Amino acid sequence: MEMFQRVLVGAVVSALACGFAWAGSPVEITDVKDKQIMESFFQRVDNVPKDITSAYCKKMAADEPEGFTWKINPFAAMPLTAYEMTGDAKYLDMFVQVFEAMRSALTTGPGGYLDWYGKPLENFRDPAHPELKLPVMITGYSTSAIIAHFVELVRADPALRSKFGDKADAYLNLAEHQLIRKWETGENFVALGRTGAIFRTEAGLLDVKAALTQPHNKHSIIINAYLQLYRVTGNDDYMKKAILLGTRYKRCLRLKDGHYEWHYWDPAGAWDVKTGSPGEWKHWIGVEHTGGYYGSTLSQAVRLYEFGVVFDKTDMERFVKTQVAECWNGSMDSPQWARVDGSVVPQYTQGEYMCAGLAPFNDKIAEFCYGAPGQSGRLKGLTNLWQSGAVARGWIDGKFIEWPRMKGGAQADIEYGRKFLSKPENRAWYEALAFSVEAPGYVAPEKPADMKDMPK
Repeated sequence: MEMFQRVLVGAVVSALACGFAWAGSPVEITDVKDKQIMESFFQRVDNVPKDITSAYCKKMAADEPEGFTWKINPFAAMPLTAYEMTGDAKYLDMFVQVFEAMRSALTTGPGGYLDWYGKPLENFRDPAHPELKLPVMITGYSTSAIIAHFVELVRADPALRSKFGDKADAYLNLAEHQLIRKWETGENFVALGRTGAIFRTEAGLLDVKAALTQPHNKHSIIINAYLQLYRVTGNDDYMKKAILLGTRYKRCLRLKDGHYEWHYWDPAGAWDVKTGSPGEWKHWIGVEHTGGYYGSTLSQAVRLYEFGVVFDKTDMERFVKTQVAECWNGSMDSPQWARVDGSVVPQYTQGEYMCAGLAPFNDKIAEFCYGAPGQSGRLKGLTNLWQSGAVARGWIDGKFIEWPRMKGGAQADIEYGRKFLSKPENRAWYEALAFSVEAPGYVAPEKPADMKDMPK
């Protein structure tokens, strides 16, 4: 199960974290190979409502609620991408059908919050409470991002507002007041002053997994949800939380030879110390060990840059250098991969270390992701339900919507950042947080005693 989960993470987490685009008209496809990929994708879309049924969602909620993030949401997003590519509202009908199946699996938990409560992943369960049912933070946030996508598509057209407006309002209310609110009102969200902020995992898990600072790749999913929600609500608190979480990631970057390096996870406070072992962290500190995590983590910087906050052009140049000088040998047909520090340890270097979100900043990256190499990968997966459906969705969204609107490093959503910063109080708050990474940058506290002024 754990290996299967890693494969799923590597395939979709970057796409989930990179967000969703907002095309205004159908997209014309002229390339023969792209047409073949698209035709296969649309065939898969037609089957999504048949596959994501109420019974399937209820079983997933009971057995593995984190599966909504990796095994349901990537399919639920497919009809929305199909609508953007065609302008055909039948795909919004499909999304509603799928989301109603998802909603049917919601149950009420502590505090009266609706969510998908079920057993944690097997290696996360506390053996003292094997039957405890819990919600999963990233499931709530990844779902909320998809909801915000649907809401914005519906609101963009009067006819769609008339047909889907009530559903859009109900789904948005679920996202704001149920799926994410519970994580904001308890001890999960921790502000760290000028260092930013973090979220802590669910309580009730195995001790070394419970109330633990989330790894950077999962914060990326949360950031994307807040940015999407800000787009449709204008709620400044969502933008502030995205900025705080992104600032914390930036504070964890190491600058070396003009490129950035970072860890999969970094401790943030006393809650990350192993119970009964004050000299040990609950989790290991080291560079990211899968390409999927790498792409997801880095995508938060791309998204925030796109909104004109936290990360600037210099940061993007440094990330591009990480990609082309450390993680990839530059070959289109025989690529070799390494971690962000250039190291290759077979056991801890899994998958392609390629962040498609960097395509707008570098032609060679764009060619690998969306040119012949990228096409080849998609064509090889045409007979596979997962590859030609959920994975193809991220590729299609990236090639035909995200890449064009951000080409040349354009900050396509900067209007939202400017809107937020146009308020004097927001500008003052933001400027007090802003900083530039100077060499050597972040140095990780290898043991708790190394962390100065440890937050409690």
